[in-house]
Amino acid sequence: MPLAEYKRKRNFKATPEPAAGGDRGHGIFVVQLHHASRRHYDFRLEHAGALKSWAVPKGPSFDPKVKRMAVQVEDHPLSYAGFEGDIPEGNYGAGHVDVFDSGTWVPQGSVREGLAKGELKFTLNGDVLRGSWVLVRTRGEGRKPQWLLIKHRDEYAGEREADDFVDPDSDRPLPLRERRKVWQDVEAEQVQALDPAARGRAETIDDGPFDPELCKPDTKVPAGDGWLHEAKWDGYRILASIKGLHVRLWSRNRLEWTDKVPELVEALRGLGVKSAQLDGEMIALRDGRDDFNALQGRLSAQEKAPLAYMLFDLPHLDGRSLRELPLLERKARLEALLRERGNPLLRYSAHQVGHGAQVYAQAVRAGLEGIVSKRADSPYRASRNGDWVKIKARRSDEFVVIGFTEPKGSRSGFGALLLARPGKDGLDYVGRVGTGFSAEQLRSLRRDLAGTRIDAAPADVSKMTRADRAAAMWVEPALVVEVYHQGLGGLGLLRQPALKTVREDKSLEDLVKDARGAKPRAATARVQKATTARTRSAATRRATGQRTKTAGTAPGDVRLTHPEREVFPGEGITKADVAAYYRAVAPLLLADVGGRPLSVLRCPDGTGKACFFQKHTGRGWGDHVRSVTVKEKSGSDRYLAVDDAIGVLQLVQMNVLEFHPWGALATDQNHADRIIFDLDPHPSVTWSEVKKAARIVHDALAAIGLESFLRTSGGKGLHIVVPLAPAVPWDEAKQFAAQVADTLAGARPRTFVSIAGEQKRDKRIFIDWLRNARGATSVGSYSLRARAGAPVAMPIEWSELARLRSAAAYDIRSALAKIKRRKRDPWEGFDRIRQTLPSPGAVEARNSSRKAKPKKAGTRSTRRKA
Repeated sequence: MPLAEYKRKRNFKATPEPAAGGDRGHGIFVVQLHHASRRHYDFRLEHAGALKSWAVPKGPSFDPKVKRMAVQVEDHPLSYAGFEGDIPEGNYGAGHVDVFDSGTWVPQGSVREGLAKGELKFTLNGDVLRGSWVLVRTRGEGRKPQWLLIKHRDEYAGEREADDFVDPDSDRPLPLRERRKVWQDVEAEQVQALDPAARGRAETIDDGPFDPELCKPDTKVPAGDGWLHEAKWDGYRILASIKGLHVRLWSRNRLEWTDKVPELVEALRGLGVKSAQLDGEMIALRDGRDDFNALQGRLSAQEKAPLAYMLFDLPHLDGRSLRELPLLERKARLEALLRERGNPLLRYSAHQVGHGAQVYAQAVRAGLEGIVSKRADSPYRASRNGDWVKIKARRSDEFVVIGFTEPKGSRSGFGALLLARPGKDGLDYVGRVGTGFSAEQLRSLRRDLAGTRIDAAPADVSKMTRADRAAAMWVEPALVVEVYHQGLGGLGLLRQPALKTVREDKSLEDLVKDARGAKPRAATARVQKATTARTRSAATRRATGQRTKTAGTAPGDVRLTHPEREVFPGEGITKADVAAYYRAVAPLLLADVGGRPLSVLRCPDGTGKACFFQKHTGRGWGDHVRSVTVKEKSGSDRYLAVDDAIGVLQLVQMNVLEFHPWGALATDQNHADRIIFDLDPHPSVTWSEVKKAARIVHDALAAIGLESFLRTSGGKGLHIVVPLAPAVPWDEAKQFAAQVADTLAGARPRTFVSIAGEQKRDKRIFIDWLRNARGATSVGSYSLRARAGAPVAMPIEWSELARLRSAAAYDIRSALAKIKRRKRDPWEGFDRIRQTLPSPGAVEARNSSRKAKPKKAGTRSTRRKA
């Protein structure tokens, strides 16, 4: 137990220290100044659900030449990060505790491996401690492990000590504003002292996207002179990256806009900077005011409204990061840059310091969207931390469309859109919107939504009447709209809703992230579980090229490094080809692997050289590759998972070729929702015998009431997959799979073997049932295989088995051709089947019964669908 030692040393009836608790998964660190019997600093890093802790007697030093002793002590609960106060005399660690610094930390590589190796490197993002650091374990003797805390040489290195941030009179940390101000003053002086040539050497950036500072919604305008207030512009958030003459524009969710607005690119190039990152809002002007509908018309070439790029922040300029400077200082530099080298398309977003209530009232009178209030001394942080808040003049929110109703009377298109938003356990219905649409929007939205029809509601619609549910046309939850409304009524439904706009720059995942406070997409798997069964048919349409307008399912552009690199030697298949394949099949692949812990096979130098499996997350995977906590025997670790096409392509960028999912969702890791039998033939077994064996397994499963699905492995054999709903505990799944394998091997010893090992495999097929254990994986449907010819693990109909040429019959090219030709998904209905495991002994009983008449392979089960 990670906190056993911590609890053993404390009497929580006598000390105010927390016994447990704390919100995990945020990557926090904290340093506390502890006036115990010996004054020291406690240095703590979040890992594996606790705070790894070290006592640093002299405190951290910013001088890379100084090595500070750090004695490792017991782990502390995450809730301890906020603890301040007095530990009474007679208790362990008696004395006063102050929080000296806090923030987030980013490890370099595996934390577990670093701790075991005795060298843990990391970056701190705090108010005091910043930049790159390392903990190195020494060989010193003692009851507790001894480490050295060392600052790496970077822009934050210097001769400062932790005690420089402590009031010498009270021996307490300086006020937080003063602690921040030390760094702000230092960095301001450094930036002022740099000439352009020195700036170019100070820091280099690429021209890729960067993570923006995000706003928290609020209903009250912050008061005081510590806040500045800007207009809330009604447009698209655009991030600009400049490196030399290369200018690229990005949306806040990393979709590239460079080619959509070349005039803004030229205007930014005209600034003549060596490098820069700029943050702002792209708007269109109609009658001298910003107009979102005019912007959409301008981007679709239906209108000629002039564009303007309203710039409000400058995180980087000429080789120097400005992120740690106060916002007022960054804005001053931005205003000076635009004044000196500006363009009419590039406009400075002015602000007012203080007087927030008056600024808001003026914005309301002017008909603006509202205002954005920002802490005047805040750094630029890529998070939704409360330093920026938005207050809307007319309330509007974003919702995902889950369906529509038919039009009545002379109206065309549809009657109303049915809306939902992320809730605790998935999507919750919040009402309908039928006003605010143009005639063209009614027609185009109906056309687009018709291509994403599904059979059942993808949300909790218990608030709808039975008649309304019967009349609803359900669609994939992908299209996002922004709606004006007057709050929620008594039933929790929108009051007086009216369409503001269609948000083609937003996806369902954006709504989930916003609802969760920008945490990783922990809720996405729940939403996906509720909708996967209904999206397979639409996924097939997308993969075969039929156009839809479902933002959030389109993969967007993920920048590839070395796209020309040959991945399959001698076959002309490049990394770009691999990305194009996964871009095409991403919706189908995600139906099988999305929302599940993953193992992936990476081939950095192509299949001709070393490839390796990886299941744990690390640095640089991409913002759409999330991590899920998986409990292991020795604690817990963070596993890979993806929920969308961008995540798939970001893994491809990391040279991933194969996707191997768990047989369980990340949200329910203790229950298997599928069982897989992998038919692995000995080289002496003919292909016709493998196909015959697959039919035998199919018929045996059908005889005990289980419907199964067929997939080529892309290797030597075939996979037979049995969906389970409700899911079952792993022990039951493994026991059942072993029972089926043993029974078939006993009944047909010349065909099957159920024991791994080469000694008994000759001329037989191993029924690999071992993949049905917690943590085991099997290759996912539509995954490429790192084998000659770039074969694909391809789902097929049972009726296709007779014509199947081999387990590697489909490759990176022929798989796409087949998907386009076929009329339906061969695994259609996989997620709608309601079936579970039979009682123990049913397999043997059915197998031994001579009267049983198994169903012929190729016919579909008549078992009731959900």
